[in-house]
Amino acid sequence: MPVQIDVLFFDAASGHRSCAEALQHGLLQEHPDWDVRAVNLVDILARRPHLVRRPIAWGIHYFNAQMRRESYYGNLTLFSISILWSRLIQRWPYIVRGLSEFWTLEGRRPDAVISVTPMFNPLVYAAARTVNPDVQCVTIPVDYSEPCSGYWFTPDHRQTYLIGAPDLEQTALDLDVLPEDVRMMSGMPVDPRFYAPPTQDRRELLTSLDLNPDLPTGVISFGGQGTVHVLQSMQSIAEAKIPVNVICLCGRNAPLKAAVERMSSRFPKVALAYRPSPPVDILHAADFLIGKPGTMTLTEALITRTPFIFINSAGLHCIQGQNEAWVESRGLGLGVKSPCDVSRAVREVISNGSFLAATDRERHRGIFDAVYEISQLLQRRPRYRDAATPVGAPVEQSQMA
Repeated sequence: MPVQIDVLFFDAASGHRSCAEALQHGLLQEHPDWDVRAVNLVDILARRPHLVRRPIAWGIHYFNAQMRRESYYGNLTLFSISILWSRLIQRWPYIVRGLSEFWTLEGRRPDAVISVTPMFNPLVYAAARTVNPDVQCVTIPVDYSEPCSGYWFTPDHRQTYLIGAPDLEQTALDLDVLPEDVRMMSGMPVDPRFYAPPTQDRRELLTSLDLNPDLPTGVISFGGQGTVHVLQSMQSIAEAKIPVNVICLCGRNAPLKAAVERMSSRFPKVALAYRPSPPVDILHAADFLIGKPGTMTLTEALITRTPFIFINSAGLHCIQGQNEAWVESRGLGLGVKSPCDVSRAVREVISNGSFLAATDRERHRGIFDAVYEISQLLQRRPRYRDAATPVGAPVEQSQMA
């Protein structure tokens, strides 16, 4: 039987799904004989819809609705309630057994469960261990900081952490995560296709989109949900009459796409709807990217050598504040306070070659590090068979001392 791996994500914003699909693609590229799939966490929680799936699905829906409007209220409270609820229901054996039916009903016995989602991992890992006590539980934090207690790091439950931000390593150790459970990557993992040369020539691609290949090109992307900042950023560039092409990635937000298409602009623009494949060729063709400072977005920009302009997010500062500081401290781009300031940043980025040089200096191979570490864990499985605490199981306080 091939190695079976489930990579868990949820659709709060789009970065978690992007990272899960990147890991799936990277693992299958290295191990084509493995059975690797990306799994929506909500599908696992559906085994107990009333107590588990519905409240969590509502929280995801609420978060995405705020994101489309770029209006955020009470996120830390929402996170804390979600963490508390997941810890509470984990104490109920029939909940854990019910969630394990996600695997047992299809006769699947995963060798590894890898999560790129926060908050709910102890609950899901407990369910996975009822199916396979030797399952490798791996958490990959896709943020540069821990916004609140228990968000990513749960030292009372053994798991392996793959970490792509140096500050997070120290955070994990400060929270009493065992050093042997922490593995470092050179950076955050994104789809390995971003590392490959583009499949389409830049001039050919821009011409196919009815853009001017002789002009600098910018991409505006605020995630798969699409947000009002796409429209506002496009307005700033259009009103400033900056001679650039603009590609607006509108995600699943059809009204946003229609609004961008209706907007008048002196220079070429195009609005694109959600596409299941990552925008590899588009970012390779771009001279700058405007977006939310989410981890996947800024890492895709880095790997494709695309200077990054981000809009500071007061509502998501608890998650993205460290991301913003990381970009600016390394000279990879500029932050602005509002979409109205985007045009100023665009002029500076396209006239200053230092941002492009910084992307070469900071380039890393995080996805390949992740694939290597996961492969090593599975080659040595079961890692915790003789340990006092199996992976995914609660750690007694006496063991943590």
